[in-house]
Amino acid sequence: MVISSQETGGHLLLEELPDRWRRLRETGPVRYDERQGVWQALDHETVSTVLGDPAAYSSELSALAPTQSDFETFTQGNFVGMDPPRHRTLRTLVSQAFTPRVVQGLGPRIEAVCARLLDAVADRDRFDLVDALAYPLPIIVIAELLGIPAEEHPLFQEWASVLFGGDQLGEAPDMADLERALDAIAPTVREMNAYMLEYIRARRAAPGDDLTSRLIAAEVDGVRLEDQEMVGFVALLLVAGHITTTALLGNAVVTFDRHPGTDAALRADPARIPAAVEEVLRWLPPFPELGRRVTRPVVLGGHAIPEDSLLMAHLGAANRDPARFTAPDLLDVTRSPNPHLTFGHGIHFCFGAPLARLEARIALRMMHERFRMVAIPSCEDIAYQNPAVIVGVRHLPVEVRRP
Repeated sequence: MVISSQETGGHLLLEELPDRWRRLRETGPVRYDERQGVWQALDHETVSTVLGDPAAYSSELSALAPTQSDFETFTQGNFVGMDPPRHRTLRTLVSQAFTPRVVQGLGPRIEAVCARLLDAVADRDRFDLVDALAYPLPIIVIAELLGIPAEEHPLFQEWASVLFGGDQLGEAPDMADLERALDAIAPTVREMNAYMLEYIRARRAAPGDDLTSRLIAAEVDGVRLEDQEMVGFVALLLVAGHITTTALLGNAVVTFDRHPGTDAALRADPARIPAAVEEVLRWLPPFPELGRRVTRPVVLGGHAIPEDSLLMAHLGAANRDPARFTAPDLLDVTRSPNPHLTFGHGIHFCFGAPLARLEARIALRMMHERFRMVAIPSCEDIAYQNPAVIVGVRHLPVEVRRP
């Protein structure tokens, strides 16, 4: 079954998924999915163990997944799919350029972009929140961060739409589905690869005050990033810094709408917004599963798992583990502590997490300042992303009232 935006509207997928994940976790810490032929780690402790042990559970999945030459070239600098020591080298290099100070310094620019996007719908009482704000905001921020000219920002939006559309996949894709999907997006990957290579080479010749130039200058023990590795990191930024924020903002608005009183409580006390963002991340992780390759025979959760098995660490199920969360099936925007695993754990903890958090907090605060009410007139009009690719909304018509 292929899921499109038209076919996924009309029911509350974002309410069904948490119930699905809770039932999954209740089956035990580890299970084998016969239909997909993969193992699943489901409770908080087991998922943390898997993500924290890259020697036994490798992120390098090329031996188990279908390949596509354009995609292989494109992901050379994507350290999410690498193990130590290569992972450490690349992440250290990138960390020199993409520092916490760089992210925090983006605050005023994020506010300015939010203001401009919200100004564009200032005369409308109804609009699509994804089209108006959640989708363009992180794309513009990342493109600006990289030094991409403003007139070329729509290119990034087009590429992201193709890369994360998931229109070739069903809800439980097999290897044949994945091969078809890779072939379908290959032309876009080629186009993006060529564009970014040309842009990086131009920045080498004429450096500026942008992240691309800082990546070119980064050096650790005499090692610098190759051009193609920088392209791979840009692809990673597109994921970590764009699609997660888009999903997080949409998921927050839907979740608050479905839990009466939540939005009003946050408006009354804006200092609660950061905790509310963390609870939405726990409640609806945009990427609810992370794949790992078992490098040697292991016993996990009482099951003997063979070498080279594909093991899915299920963040959505782990985030509902009563051993770690009080009342895990209750949305609590004041929850503290909130040790959710949505951004991962261990050496692969999400590089883009600080940026996604900052963008979401600023966007929600500014929406509260602009509108005294944001409501979803009809759940029938919500269109969802394919949950096999990402948990989020593709279209979210809202109705707003101004002060």
